Amino acid sequence: MKETRTLEYKSEVTNSFLKTVSAFSNFGTGKILFGVADDGAVIGIDNPDQKCLDIENRINDSISPKPDYYLSINRLNNVITLDITEGRYKPYLYKGKAYRRSDTASV
Repeated sequence: MKETRTLEYKSEVTNSFLKTVSAFSNFGTGKILFGVADDGAVIGIDNPDQKCLDIENRINDSISPKPDYYLSINRLNNVITLDITEGRYKPYLYKGKAYRRSDTASV
């Protein structure tokens, strides 16, 4: 699988995913898979339950207003799926900026 306009891969949890959350909230629904390399290789996440809490805290602390999202863990490969739905209270700002998807990038 490749990254698309509605699918993003992250090998680990860093703040870089927050731009994508803003973009999906502003301009359409999408998914971010944590524990998947850019080439689509599944590598998993250590301690996925703690990482889900970390992801939730980063979103709640960094994006305003709070976006609509759902987290799930695939227990077979420790991949975390973050589903973000397009919000009703736009714009969704990260560090004072609203982002959108441009092909496979958040700008």
